[in-house]
Amino acid sequence: MSDITPSHVRNLKRDRLLTEKETERLVNREDKTKQPVYDARVRKKLSNWLKTLDEVFLIFNSLPEEQTSSVVTNENAFELLCLAVRALKIKDYFPVDGLVNDPYSWKVEYDRCKPLDYKKSNSKLYRAKYGEFIIPPGVSGSRKFDTQLLSFLQLGATMTLERLLHGLDIDPSDSEAVEIVQMQLEALSKYGIVENTNNGWRWVVPRESKQKKS
Repeated sequence: MSDITPSHVRNLKRDRLLTEKETERLVNREDKTKQPVYDARVRKKLSNWLKTLDEVFLIFNSLPEEQTSSVVTNENAFELLCLAVRALKIKDYFPVDGLVNDPYSWKVEYDRCKPLDYKKSNSKLYRAKYGEFIIPPGVSGSRKFDTQLLSFLQLGATMTLERLLHGLDIDPSDSEAVEIVQMQLEALSKYGIVENTNNGWRWVVPRESKQKKS
């Protein structure tokens, strides 16, 4: 039994950004033969990690502070600050000027540090959830309609695409999210569930029901 690795250790190993070998090669740089390969892997992982920072912003700005406080330690906050300082030094970019113990006094592009635009964040989530609607034709894949979109349409009123996007809290400048909504509307139209009128989209009685009444 002593050879069995505890589950929390296994999870920590799985969740780490770098493998043991990558960490070793990153720190011990004496072997020049394979260094470019390992450096490329690390750069790729760093790039992918940086792409998730907007999601980290979303978590910090949306999750109640009492919940994030139970996860983030003082050491974590200090480490994040050190990472920011290191990144600024690497880029030779020092936009901060103000009282060190009062971040709100810092002369910086602080608008970029404010909570993320809700519509932009929601649009990203929408793309992740319903992105299968823009799978190229001929490619197999299940497509699940947005129930909220269906609910809006079932209200009976004729709705423009802009009104639907507003109701779904989707950023109209997010072309991919907008396309996903349009693709759903077109699919529903093919099924005879909605129709596109001059004034917008509206819910109609499905063809099967029409045939039964006639």
